[in-house]
Amino acid sequence: MKGALILGENFEEIEAVTPLDILRRAQIEVVSYGVGTKEVIGSHHILVHADQLFEKEEDIDPDNYDALLLPGGPGVQQLVKNEALLELIRRFFQAGKWIYAVCAAPLLLDRAGILKGKTFTCYPGTVASITSGNYIDEPVVVDGKIVTSQGVGTSLLASLKLVELWVSEEESRQLAQRVVFSKG
Repeated sequence: MKGALILGENFEEIEAVTPLDILRRAQIEVVSYGVGTKEVIGSHHILVHADQLFEKEEDIDPDNYDALLLPGGPGVQQLVKNEALLELIRRFFQAGKWIYAVCAAPLLLDRAGILKGKTFTCYPGTVASITSGNYIDEPVVVDGKIVTSQGVGTSLLASLKLVELWVSEEESRQLAQRVVFSKG
C-alpha cells in the first residue's frame, strides 16, 4: 500500500500530519507532495518540508499509488482552482484508487466531479459549497473507495479507519491501543 499526500499552502496541519504519522506507523508508505513548492506553510504557520513537488498532473502517476490523501484547511479555496490537481483526483477515481478527503477537501472531490451519487461528510461550514453527493453528519464516512472525514477532531479516528481498510481491523485496533486512542 502506498499513498500520495497533497500539501497546499494553508493546509490544516493536524489533518495532514495525523494520517501521515498513523499510516507510516502501520507500515504504509506515504509520499508528501507540496503544491508549487516543497516548503509548504500550513494554516497555523507550521512549515512542512514535502517529499516531492507537485506542479503538474504528470508529477504524480496514479499507477504508482494506491491512494490519494487530501487534507483540508483554508488553502482548499485556492486548490479548487488548480486544474492539474482536479484532473489528478479524477484520474485516481477512474483508476479505482482510494481517495481520502477531510474537512474542506471534499469540496475538491465535488469540483472534480466525483461526488455524484456518493455519500460523504465534511467540515460543517463547507456543506453549503458542495453541489453534489449526499452529506451525512458523521465523523468518518466510507462510500466505496472514497473516505471522508469532518476535520481536525476526527483526524485520528479517520486515520485509524484508513488502517482498518488498507491493512486490517486488527492492526487498526492494536495501533489505537499503542497511541492510547479512545473513542469515548
